[in-house]
Parts: sequence; structure tokens; C-alpha cells
Amino acid sequence: MSKREKHERRRLFWVDPKLQGGLVLRAVMHWGICLLSVGTVLVVGAAFSDLHAPVSAVMRMVFDYFVPAVLVSLLVLPIIVLDTIRHSNRLVGSVARFRNAMQRLADGETTSPLIVRDGDCWKTLADQFNRIALRLEELETASSTSQKKTSSCHQEEVVST
Repeated sequence: MSKREKHERRRLFWVDPKLQGGLVLRAVMHWGICLLSVGTVLVVGAAFSDLHAPVSAVMRMVFDYFVPAVLVSLLVLPIIVLDTIRHSNRLVGSVARFRNAMQRLADGETTSPLIVRDGDCWKTLADQFNRIALRLEELETASSTSQKKTSSCHQEEVVST
């Protein structure tokens, strides 16, 4: 794979829409819950700050403080979503490589050793997977060699009788 292809592959951050979409949805839900919590605290605080103030004055005070906070948080939300997608790519990309390699092994194909990128958290898992793949390949080679010897011996018996 050329350097250009590797660079282009790393630009693909949306690898597993179901998993990454779920993570983005959770980040947006947490943002919404945070806004709801802050809004509730503002309403309660404003209501208790002046018990004799009319409701319209309390709501105006909440509106004056809450709307700017919501607008600023709306500016930050896309950064949070993009960071969630980029960070989840380090997990999801590795899992996709594991899934593809396991599928090749299950289909009886050999697979090259899995190499994870620096900073990925799957190094130990990749090493263990590579050991399993190597062991499976060794067992298949030994089984194939054993079958050839058995077949060869059987043919010699048939020829000699």
C-alpha cells in the first residue's frame, strides 16, 4: 500500500456507522442533559433569589443567562461530535481489521499478522490474535503433512497387495 493510500485511509473516520453513530448520539444526549440540568438550576436559583418577583421577571432572568450559554454550547457541540468520531475511529478501525482477519481465518485463508497503529489500545489483543493465527497455521500445516503421509502409506499398501 502506498503512502498516499495509507494517508487516504486515515482520512476515513466514519468506519462503523452503527457503533460510531451510537457514540455520537450519546455525546449529544449528554450535552442535552447537561443543558437541561443547567437550565433547571437557573430556574430554581432565579425563583428562590426573589420569592416576591413575578414569574415573568424570573423567566426573563433565566432567558438572559440561559440563551447565551446554549448558543455557546451549540458552537462547541460540533467539536465534541467530531472529536468523538475521530477518537472512536482508533477503536472501531482496529476492530474492523480484527473482524476482517478473523473472517479470513474462518474461511480457511491465511492472514498476515495484524499490526495496530502507534497509540491504539489493541496492541496486546493484536499480539494474542497473531499468536492464535500462527498456531492455527502450524496445526493446519501439520495436519496436511500428516494426511499426505497417511495417504502415501495407504497407496503403498494398495500397490503391494
